[in-house]
Amino acid sequence: MTPLHIDLPLTISPAVVSPTRRLLEAKLAPVLEDDDATFRVAMAAHELLENAAKYAKDGKARLEVQVSPRQADALVSVAVTNNAVQQHIDNLTACFVEMKAESDAMAHYFALMRRNAKNGSISRLGLARVRAEGEMEIAVDIDGETVKVVASAVLPHA
Repeated sequence: MTPLHIDLPLTISPAVVSPTRRLLEAKLAPVLEDDDATFRVAMAAHELLENAAKYAKDGKARLEVQVSPRQADALVSVAVTNNAVQQHIDNLTACFVEMKAESDAMAHYFALMRRNAKNGSISRLGLARVRAEGEMEIAVDIDGETVKVVASAVLPHA
């Protein structure tokens, strides 16, 4: 497995999310050599980019993807950085705190789906989906109005 580093500044909008995902899948597939791993990483990027498209206050975001091979596996991280208004930062913080308080990622994801089906609220499913379906750890770093969300996982070699 060869290392991979992608650093892609974007003018972010909903229209660029899916094409960026397809580009990422094309770059990841020969490196990860595993369809499931490629799906998980691309899905994480998609969800994080969708959030940036909704909440980036200046329409700009940065996507960083890192694949670092190790002996029997690889450390993979997907990070999206953007600037956001305080209300969105507060909502992200609350979502993150709730997610981290639940030790069972899948149970939390299903609970969110049930809650949203009942009250039709803002879904807040993206990070929970990455954590549950992608089996990835989520980290959030906030510095003033700059928000960086990182999804990471250790993936076996194919």
